[in-house]
Amino acid sequence: MFKKLISLLIALALMLSLAVAVAEPVTISFYSTQAGVDEATVALLGKFMEEHPDIKVEYYPCGDDQLAAWLALYSAGTAPTVSMLDVGQILNYSDYMYNFNDGNTEWMSDVITGWNYVQKEGSDAIYGIPSSYQGFSLMYNKRLVAEVLGADFDVNTVNTKDKLIEFFDKFEAAGIPATVVFSADWALGAHYLGCQLFSEWLGDKDTQRAVLKGLYTGETKLMELEHFHNVMDMFDVLKKYNINKADPLADTQEGDLEMLATGKTATMFQGDWNWLQIQTFAERDDLGFMPFPLTNDEANPLNGTIRGSCPKGYCVDIYQNTPEQQAAGVELAKWLALSDAGKEFMITQLGSTLPFTNVTTPNGNPLAVSTQEYLEADKVLDISTYICESPTDFWLIVGPYMQAYLVDQMDRETLAAEIEAYFQDL
Repeated sequence: MFKKLISLLIALALMLSLAVAVAEPVTISFYSTQAGVDEATVALLGKFMEEHPDIKVEYYPCGDDQLAAWLALYSAGTAPTVSMLDVGQILNYSDYMYNFNDGNTEWMSDVITGWNYVQKEGSDAIYGIPSSYQGFSLMYNKRLVAEVLGADFDVNTVNTKDKLIEFFDKFEAAGIPATVVFSADWALGAHYLGCQLFSEWLGDKDTQRAVLKGLYTGETKLMELEHFHNVMDMFDVLKKYNINKADPLADTQEGDLEMLATGKTATMFQGDWNWLQIQTFAERDDLGFMPFPLTNDEANPLNGTIRGSCPKGYCVDIYQNTPEQQAAGVELAKWLALSDAGKEFMITQLGSTLPFTNVTTPNGNPLAVSTQEYLEADKVLDISTYICESPTDFWLIVGPYMQAYLVDQMDRETLAAEIEAYFQDL
């Protein structure tokens, strides 16, 4: 009898210990490359844990060198369960990443666009959830457009090269410089040249990749590529009407944005992320995006687009996290992207455009609102080939060539030869 009692007590003790173990929340971690919002991020994770009491989330803020800080966590054996990373880093380290295409995928229908930024060529695996969307094109001053062209003027009618030149001429005739060219190497090398050159303008993804791979092999000759000339012809238009054309490299980002926001110039080729600086100006007009056409073919829908990309995404580690942690991490990643709280955080804290359905939080960034409108109308040029598959230092090397071209110290043929030589060196 005594032995039976002891056995029963032991069995009860084991059951109790197992129940306690099951009740213990799984602990995961989150690393974010969104700097400057650590306190708000911790509060957001607190909301997630309130809704998911079985999951505890530790927060890893990023350092100044975001990739190095992330890799250091791997070296220490403490790889974050969930990370918000640049999509290029997600693809570079995809061997460590969970494939969101496994299991239930019904929730994916709530993502409007961006999967092509977190997929590798020839693979069905999806290594991340797009976290935000960024638009860029010609930003324009709405007050100036109303004054010069009338309150009812629709900027979307400016859908050919000649129409854009006519648009610029009307401002020049009114004594208002038509545009300002921001001369930073990253702006010229990446946003203007790279994003447009290796894009949907070339055709489908296979055609885009063929042009890009042809630069490595020497088969692609830029001076024989019509699209290259279209991109550079339009850059020549921007050069001609540039308010800073007397000294194009003496500008600053803040100075250029101030001229646009206060009506000293009508347009500027840049992106919705600039609102973080524009909103600090004591005086500013309302701004929006308009299309940036590359040809005179009015029937080509690409002439009516802005440019846009998914720069970052949420990914889940499978290298150092247990299956239980991975499952919890997938729940966190989906919640950060698609929950009302996650969407509100991205909009109110970062002014982001979101590539998701059912976005109801008002956005105080008018440029992001404009991006959202073009996104929902399916009028955004696909530039994922450049973002995900071009050399990571393209803008760093080619940007200074574009600066030389801007100040007429390099002609188009030399620019093309330098770009081709860069790929050959790779």
